[in-house]
Amino acid sequence: NCFGFPNSKDPDVMNAGLTEFGKEAIGVMNEMGMLIDVSHLSDGGFYDVAKLTKKPFVATHSNCRALSPHTRNLTDDMIRLLAEKGGVSGINFGASFLDADTTSQNSRVSRLADHIEHFIQVGGEDCVGLGTDFDGIGGHLEIAQPTDMYQLFDELQRRGLSYRQIDKVASGNVLRVIH
Repeated sequence: NCFGFPNSKDPDVMNAGLTEFGKEAIGVMNEMGMLIDVSHLSDGGFYDVAKLTKKPFVATHSNCRALSPHTRNLTDDMIRLLAEKGGVSGINFGASFLDADTTSQNSRVSRLADHIEHFIQVGGEDCVGLGTDFDGIGGHLEIAQPTDMYQLFDELQRRGLSYRQIDKVASGNVLRVIH
């Protein structure tokens, strides 16, 4: 679109970044207090945003590419840059974002927790939240609605995350960036 290139399986598109208009828009968005979301951007667009923004930015529903090669997931380098800028990524509950097999239809609590732990290991406890994408995903979901969320929090606690860390993942990190 007029701002930049989308995420894609085409390497040329993935390497393309923001348009000149998109680069100018970053400054205007910062001045207006708008959050910049990179979840649907190309890798090149992500790096343009990281370089140009003066404010934290978000990946509202993207996971870790090291655990699942989905092109909308973030590489470890991207996670570090997002964290350095004070941003946050919301964990996507869609199965294709969780598993090495991007055709999987099974979204499991254990894989959600794996991605959260990876974000924390790479970028720290302040860079990960919940993005669910409940309105855009299907398949077999162990957590299919907000009332099921306790399963994830129980799993994170079982893995040794503190109440404070779980609270940050559940809402604190996202609220920090929004405010």
